[in-house]
Amino acid sequence: MALPLEKESEVSLGGYQGIKKLRGLLVGLNVVPQPSGWEGRGNVVQVDLEDVTILEMSGGEDPFELKDGKFRFVIPYKLTAGGKIAPGTLYDKCWRASAKELGKLPSEFIGQYVTLEKQPRVLFPKLVLDPETKKVLIGEDGKKVVENILAVDSAGRPKCFCFVGDETVDSESTKNYIKGKVLGLNTKAALRALLGDTRARQFPEFKDKLKAGTLAEELGLVLVDDKFVEKT
Repeated sequence: MALPLEKESEVSLGGYQGIKKLRGLLVGLNVVPQPSGWEGRGNVVQVDLEDVTILEMSGGEDPFELKDGKFRFVIPYKLTAGGKIAPGTLYDKCWRASAKELGKLPSEFIGQYVTLEKQPRVLFPKLVLDPETKKVLIGEDGKKVVENILAVDSAGRPKCFCFVGDETVDSESTKNYIKGKVLGLNTKAALRALLGDTRARQFPEFKDKLKAGTLAEELGLVLVDDKFVEKT
């Protein structure tokens, strides 16, 4: 016998909430009124993607295929009284800052394939108070103790998507994925596999190489009796 699971971090995050990393075509980025039942205040930024492939789920759960390949999520959008971006928010530190690291504004990715990942980024530093005196806690070095507030939920899981370096046709992860889809198949079956897979369709170059007879070499495989096999 064993004790039941009890921690919040042990709760399964199935469905949309559990998506940690994805790749898709960014088609929309708009400020809209907050959704019905939303706990925050003010407007939100609505992000719309198409032709989406889920690359990773939280907690090691298995990725699933989205209906029609479409995915939408929202980010709280808060402005200061002066009409500027409120600092230390999810929109500021996660969405906007991650795009800047790639040399762009978020809107400049519209019409392009992007890879998004939920990351536990630092939102802002916060002074730690002594639980008894309620005064700022001073460390052994004589400095005020500061705690970084992260973009995570109550269980410590990242909760906002950030732009990361895009998966490309030349990246090892992409090639390994395609390799896994065609290994052991003949050329006709491999073509069906590439055409029927959401992630593979994002890289038509592999389909073209298959038709040109160069896919095996590209993936480090060989064709034996018209089947893709590992090199010996």
